[in-house]
Amino acid sequence: MPPEHRVIDAEKHYYERLQQFAAEQVEPGGIVLVGSSHFEWFETDRFLPGRRFVNRGIASDRLGLGERGLLHRLDISVFDVQPSFIVFNNGANDLGELWRNGKPALAEICEAYTRVIAAIRAGTADVPLLIVNELPTTGRFAGLNPLVPPLNAHISDVAAQHGCGHLGFHHVVVDGRGALRDELTTDGLHLNDAGYGLLAERLDKLLPPVQAHV
Repeated sequence: MPPEHRVIDAEKHYYERLQQFAAEQVEPGGIVLVGSSHFEWFETDRFLPGRRFVNRGIASDRLGLGERGLLHRLDISVFDVQPSFIVFNNGANDLGELWRNGKPALAEICEAYTRVIAAIRAGTADVPLLIVNELPTTGRFAGLNPLVPPLNAHISDVAAQHGCGHLGFHHVVVDGRGALRDELTTDGLHLNDAGYGLLAERLDKLLPPVQAHV
């Protein structure tokens, strides 16, 4: 189902996803995707076949300023999975709260982002971590766009400070107005198949190679 047609009760969905994670039997050594809807709805079997992914995306999830979010689920989402590679993308929903409600402040969001990355590095020091920066938006979500570049500048700094890979995906999908290109989305916020195709194309060059089957 296209993301724009999914009605999410964020709190209920968060805890349902945690229950799903707890029930899974995950073989160590996979590529874990850590984030929100962009990753939960990423059909990696279709767009990046041949690699073993562990999807730890939760639609509407945030960094952890509050009772829910990544800072509160790193054990079940990252450490318990024992990944061989980590791909991280988050922050858009925190920016959405700032845009709609005037808080949390951008400085608080940046500090929470730093805390999440520092915690992941501390718990998986020898595992490669690739950070995908935040995407632009369009249409009814275009009000987010002025907030994205400052967070992305911080993300670039955090990646460098913690020795992480960094995929600057924003510039791949942005148009001349600073918005998400219309052909890459159906709701102005989430990627459609064309958008995911571009993401997969960029990720394919940065992920561990597909292992040939003998």
